[in-house]
This record gives sequence, structure tokens and C-alpha cells, in this order.
Amino acid sequence: MPTPLSTPSATPLPPPEFPTPAAVPLGTDLRQVVQLFINESLQAGANPEAVNYNALYEQLLAKRFGDPRPPVETEYELIQSLLDRYGEKGDRLLRPAEFRNLLNRPRPPISPEQPQAGVLLLRIPEITPNTPLEVREILRRGDASRGVILDLRGATGYDPEVIAALARLFLAPTIRPLVITEDRFGEQTPWDNPEIPLAGEQPLVVLVDEKTEQGAVLLAAQLGVSGRTQLLGQPTQGTEFQRKFFVLPSGAAVELTVGRWRSGDGRSLGGGVVPLQTLTGDPMSWIATAVTRLGDPLLSGGNRPTIFPATGRVGRYALGLDLREVEGGALGNVDTISAASGANVFQPNSDLRIFYVQDYVLFGYRPPSILRSFFANRIYHFGADAMTAEGIGIGATYEEVIQTYGRAGENGFNETKPFPVGSRDYGRTDRYYINYEALGLGFVFATGTNRVIGIGLYKAGY
Repeated sequence: MPTPLSTPSATPLPPPEFPTPAAVPLGTDLRQVVQLFINESLQAGANPEAVNYNALYEQLLAKRFGDPRPPVETEYELIQSLLDRYGEKGDRLLRPAEFRNLLNRPRPPISPEQPQAGVLLLRIPEITPNTPLEVREILRRGDASRGVILDLRGATGYDPEVIAALARLFLAPTIRPLVITEDRFGEQTPWDNPEIPLAGEQPLVVLVDEKTEQGAVLLAAQLGVSGRTQLLGQPTQGTEFQRKFFVLPSGAAVELTVGRWRSGDGRSLGGGVVPLQTLTGDPMSWIATAVTRLGDPLLSGGNRPTIFPATGRVGRYALGLDLREVEGGALGNVDTISAASGANVFQPNSDLRIFYVQDYVLFGYRPPSILRSFFANRIYHFGADAMTAEGIGIGATYEEVIQTYGRAGENGFNETKPFPVGSRDYGRTDRYYINYEALGLGFVFATGTNRVIGIGLYKAGY
């Protein structure tokens, strides 16, 4: 039986002060919803019928004629019909009593346990603003010397700043951003957190299921970029859209889709998260399996594959990533090569920006048809943990690479240097490159030792 730990109590929310529905003039909530469609909604504001308050108010008056119910009930019905017609799936109206119950529902505290010595189990039913502080205190007081099990089954969360703060407790400072939100104009906001990762070195197992949703899916996906993490359980809900609650003048509220979630490395999670290992049966047996997996050498030894051609993943990044959110963190470590120079090796008609960030080099291409975005269609990983699924990692020999992937004449073998004239690495003589065009894999070798110092992944033609 797991040993329970004491946990700091969460501060309860104060009871909200709302006006009574009867005190709000007819049409006041409707006007607020129209403003939200215009200023906040992901899609509704683009529909002229959804933002024509005068026409909608006339509809409200017509619906009121002969209706014996309180006027606000008719208004609530109209608002819900507008959400159904112009909003996204999941947009909804909560009447005042429903919203008060939602705010004041019992929130189970985080339940820390020690299923075995040195193993810390954290059950997180809901990610609230207080959750990162609670988890930080638990990590300080508990024994996680063998690892942490983070149970996110049934969990949810809405605030990207809070999700980022919780993720940072388990991820090294070099992994950033932690979450990305994208608004209705396509503008992306990266979310980071400057705190020290208290469990940044411990093995981690994350449990998820079909009830894991919203920010909890983002958290699981982002934690999965670490070579110390394994995701177990059942596939989660898809989490493409970010939703927020907005209080209306009557005390009712609308839950509205306001943007799109993306993981810190730019992935869309519309399809949810698929665990590394599927678990079924007794929920307690999941904990026992998680404890066993904490002893997996893939977690404790750090030698887990980071290069995945099938999914386009290269460590913490993914092929096709829009590099606008990386640009701010790269500072001056960017080479810009224009298409007009004719120097770009693989895409001479595209502008090229090469981003040099810790342990990675990202080649971002902007085709002539694109106005602002550069897309990472070639990425090299130079970190000590870089490794392919076939076990070729940093330090592998030239002979090991060609025995695994082919010699000259096989799998599109070539020795083209990807760096164009004008880039800082073009003239380097201490390294050379081997590419496998048919596989989308590239290797960087140190001259003299002929050992791998970097592994790349790229899209065809890049």
C-alpha cells in the first residue's frame, strides 16, 4: 500500500459576487457575447451575422413575445444557439448557478504517495494556479531519488502560464518554450518559466487516459520530449483548441474557444497523445507498472532514441516548425541567406535562416509564396543524447553508420554540405557530412576521428 505524504492545503476560492439575473437589462449579456465574438473568439467574429448586435437583439425581442418565462432565460437560449451555430465544438453557456457550482466545486488536493522507497507518486486531478506551488513543495519534502510518477488521468487545465510553470519543475532550462498558444490571427505566444527544475534529473513516468484533456495533454506532450520520460496509459483526448471562461453581466459565463494549443516544440495535439505503452485493467496496476518502468535503463541511462524519421521529431523540435517562436531566443546566433544570393544548397529559390541554439542547428526555409514564416525543414541535433532508433548516436564510427544505413550508392548516399556560402559553418574543415536522401537522415562527422558529432533529419528536397 503506498504511503501517503502530507501535503500543503490549497487556498479555497472566495465565493464570487454576482448580480441577480433580474437586475440586468435584457440584451446586456447578448451585447457582451457579441463583443467576445469580435475580440476573443477563434472563428465566430469572422461571421457578420454573429457580430450584428442590432439584428440579434431584434431576434431576442421576437423570441420574448408570448414567452412566460423570465426574460433572461430567453436570452440564455439565444446565446447558446449562437455558440452552437458560430462557435467551436465545446463552446457553451453556463447559467449563474452552474458557473458558481463549477467555481466552488470540491477540488481534491494533490495526493502525494511513496509506493516504494525513493519513488514519489503525484496524482493531479486538476491543474490550477496553485498546482505548481503545491508540487514544488511536495518535491522538496518527498523522496524522489529513484524517480517520479505523475498521474494525469482525468486531469485538465486551462492556463498556459500555469502549464509552463508545472512543466519547468521536470524539464531542464534548455528546453524552451514549454507551451505555445496561437491566436485567431496566427500569432504565436511562447510560454516559458525561469524557475529551477527541482526534478529535472529524475526519471519520470507520466500516466494519461482518455479523460486527460486541455492543458494536461499539453503538459504530458511536453514532458515527453525529455529522454528521461515515458508516457504510459491510454490515448488522450485531442487538444487542438484553447478555451477560456468569460463572466457575463448576469453572472452567467461562456466557455469560448480563443486559440490553438501547441507543444513547446510546435506540435499540434489535435490527435491527442499516444502513450509509449498502453495499459488496461485495474488502475492500481498502472502504478505498479509505472514503478517498474522507472527502473528502465532507457530512463536512468539517458540512451533513448531522439531522432524519429516517421514523425519528424528531432529531440525537442519537429520538422516543419514555424521558427518565429525560436527567433527571439536565438539572439544573434542566426545566419540569413537570401534567395537572391543563389547560395542556398537545397532550395535556391527560398530565403534561408540558420538558427544556432544549444545542442541544435535549425535550417528555416521561406518559400517565395510565404510572407513571414521560416519553416524548420532540416534540423541537426548535436547533444550528447542524440541517437537514432537503430542505436547510432554521438560517438558512433563512420563504419557503424554505413553498416547500418548503407554505403555509397545505397539509400541516396551523398556528401553534400548543407551550409551555404555566407554561413558561419561553410568554411569549417573540422567536420564533414554524410546524407541518406532516401531516409531523410544526415550525419556530421569529425575529421580525424571519423566519429559522429551530430545527427540530422530533413524533409525530401531540403
